[in-house]
Formats: sequence, C-alpha cells, structure tokens
Amino acid sequence: MRRSAVLPALFACAAFRAHAQGTVRGGEKAKECVVITTGVMVNGQVTTHSDMHGKDTTWVGGGFDAKCEGTDQRVLSDSAEHYADRKILILIGHVHYTEKRLKLDANRITYYTGEERLLAEGNVVGMTNTGTRFIGPRAEYLRPAVGVREKSHLVAEPRSNIWVSPKDQGNDTKDSVNIQADRLIMDNDSLIFAKGIVIIERPDILSTSDSAFVNKATEFARLMQTPKVVGRGDRHFTLDGDVIDIYSKEHEVERVKSLGHAQATSDDVTLKADTIDLRVSNQKLERAFAWGRTRAHAHSKDQDITADFIDVTMPGQTLRTMRALGRALAESNPDSTKITSKQLDYLAGDTIVAHFDSSLATDTVKQPSVREIFARGTPAARAKSYYQVARSGEEKTDRPNVNYVLGDSITVTFRKRQVYDVRVRGHAEGFYVELVADSTKSAAAKDSTATKPPTKPPTKPPTKPAQKPAEKKKP
Repeated sequence: MRRSAVLPALFACAAFRAHAQGTVRGGEKAKECVVITTGVMVNGQVTTHSDMHGKDTTWVGGGFDAKCEGTDQRVLSDSAEHYADRKILILIGHVHYTEKRLKLDANRITYYTGEERLLAEGNVVGMTNTGTRFIGPRAEYLRPAVGVREKSHLVAEPRSNIWVSPKDQGNDTKDSVNIQADRLIMDNDSLIFAKGIVIIERPDILSTSDSAFVNKATEFARLMQTPKVVGRGDRHFTLDGDVIDIYSKEHEVERVKSLGHAQATSDDVTLKADTIDLRVSNQKLERAFAWGRTRAHAHSKDQDITADFIDVTMPGQTLRTMRALGRALAESNPDSTKITSKQLDYLAGDTIVAHFDSSLATDTVKQPSVREIFARGTPAARAKSYYQVARSGEEKTDRPNVNYVLGDSITVTFRKRQVYDVRVRGHAEGFYVELVADSTKSAAAKDSTATKPPTKPPTKPPTKPAQKPAEKKKP
C-alpha cells in the first residue's frame, strides 16, 4: 500500500524537489531532471539535512516513488539517496525505472541527472518500446534529452544478452534474434555493436565471430574476425570467411555473403572462393554463387569444378545444376573398381554446365549423382575431354584405354556414376587409344606353362663305392 501524494506540511506538494541550474549545450539550455516524489510506503521515513554549502542532501527509506517533473520518467526503489549539489540520484533495492522509450530493472541504479546518464548494476533487465530486451550484470544508459543528446545510447557489459524482436512480439522471444557478447552497444535502439566472443542465435541460423554489427531497421548484420554461420534447418550448411554479411527480410534470412577466404559446405557440395554469396529460403540453401580474385572451386562426390565464376542451383538444398564460367575445368576420378590410374578424367571449356540427378541417391549414397556435363569452347580454345576406359575382360588395370577429343562443344553422359557416352560437335578431332597385351610376353608366358614339371624329381641309381685294384703277388 502506498500513501497519498498529499503528505504532511513538511512535505507539502512534494517530499523533495531538486532544482538544478541549466547548462548551455549546443546553444540550447539543457533541461535536467527535477525529482518530485509522488508517494512513499506506509511508515516510510524521510530525513533531510543541509551540508555546509547549503545544498540539500536527501535520504529516503522504506520505499521510494518519484518522477522527473515534466517528463514521463518514473522511479521506484526500496530506498534512495539524492545529492542535489552533485546532481546524483542513487536508487537502491528492487529498482524499477520507466520512461516511454525504456523500462529498466536492477539492484541499484545511479542516475546522473546533469548528464542524463543512468548506471544500472546487478541483475539488470531492460526492454525498449520496440520490443528489444537485454539482460546483464551492468548497463549504462544515456537517454536523449533536449540540449544534451538527440539519440539514446546503451552499453551492456560484461557478457550480456540482447534480444531483438519486432514490436508486436512483446515478451515473446521465440522468433527473436539473440546476441551475446562481452560488450554490447546499442545506439537509438536501432544499431547494435558487439565485441568479444559474439554469438548470434536466431531460428534459421547460428553465427559466431569476434565482433559484429546489426542494423535493426534494415535487418542487416555484418560479422568480422573469424566469423562462421551455420544453418539450423533440416539440412545444415556452414559458411566461413574473413567477413560475413547477413541480409534478412521480415525477420527471415534471405542472403548470406562471405568475403575473403570464403568456404561454404553443405551435404551435396563444398564451395571455395574469394567471395561466396548464398541465397536461402525456408532455412535451406536455394542457390550459391562463387567468384573473386582467386579461382572458384566446387567439390561434389562425382566432380571437382574450377572456374572464374560458379553458379550452383540447389532447390531445397539438393544439388541440381552447376554452371562454371571462364576457363572452366571439371575433373573426376576414373572407375576405381576397374582402373587404378592416378590420372584424373577431365572436361575443359570456357563454359561448363553439369546436371545432377538426385533421384538416383540411395540410403548409402545420399549425394546426387552427375547425369550429364556439357562444355563449350571458344574459337581460341576449343572444348576438350579426356576420359579413361577400362579394357574389357580385365578386372582391374593401371593401363586403361584413353578417349581424348576436341570440339566446339562436348557432352558427356554418365550412367551409374561412370562415363557412358561422349558426343562432340563442330570441328571434332581426337583419338581413342586401345591398349592390347604384349604378344611377346604372352607367348613367353604360354611356353613357360606348356610342359608341366614332374610332380616328383627323378630318382638317380645308387652309386657304388670305388674298389681298389688287387695287388700282384711276387714270385
């Protein structure tokens, strides 16, 4: 229960009023808080005294309820101390501060009225009028005021949390963005800067970095210093790089872009390039672009494609098509069940388009298999292909047959992940080398096995010991 604002004559009109001389800032007189009590707890005790300079110092115990005259600011606490000469209001115990822009709870709040600065300490919990929530051990709030500053500024540290939510969500943070960091700075409840082991959690992605910047109004975020993004859908994907930009619309991620030493990984394909641009829908990758100063590289189970620019189409995060532009090269291993050659098969051209068939994926092989690869050359550099073919009748060989062709365009068709057909169009030329066994070695091998050795070595007759000649008798 709170007493009426009508107090005894000693506190007529107000329990205390702190009048401060306005200071001139930016050519305009700063309006400082004039504290007026509107009620105290029953049996609350108020004591006042004047210091040697005649400035009032006020202590309030048993409950404190006050506001700043002419504003929407209100403070509640178990007790309070006001030092008018130093322009400091200290609120202690179950402190609750409210204004139109912000609600703030803490164990203790020190309000520097001359600077319009509030320092909250101990179990700090706050919420802005746009739905942004924050918690932490300590927070400093610089409120906007005429002649002082135009925009609000909040610093939360150490290791604090901010939940960025649309206004209509209120306290429901299920679909909000959570930012954790050693130091969080928020300007005008719109721009957020995070520093030191930054973790950003949202329903569609999880990101980590050493520093980050978030613009609530444009739904843009930039991650810096060892950033990493992980998709949180049914099929995860990851993205690394020097800098990562995140673009959202209506609180859903639509695009993630990595700059510098970028690498993107999904179940079906791995991309490496100077720049990688991922397009996301319903928490799954739909498309990926890779390019930059260094050559882009795409790796799947069947193919490695290198080019100046790579475009990967993967609806529902299932690999469907790869387009490689600019000095494109597609490499693959020969049939390992029949060929032991270390030489890679390849298809080269100015443009390469690879089509994959996800319908052939099985429980043991979940990645889509390559169905067809098309290469187109230029007048200066025609398309070319090099494929190794196992010889019939041999289980495994390190000397396979070779098919090498050049043309304006080449189409390679695959069946069961192996080359089935090679078609060449326009100025076709090349060769097919079919290796045969060495006839000399074959003949020698046959001769060596024509006569079988006896199962037992022949037995030699026993040799008798040599006898000495008989001696002649003398007459």
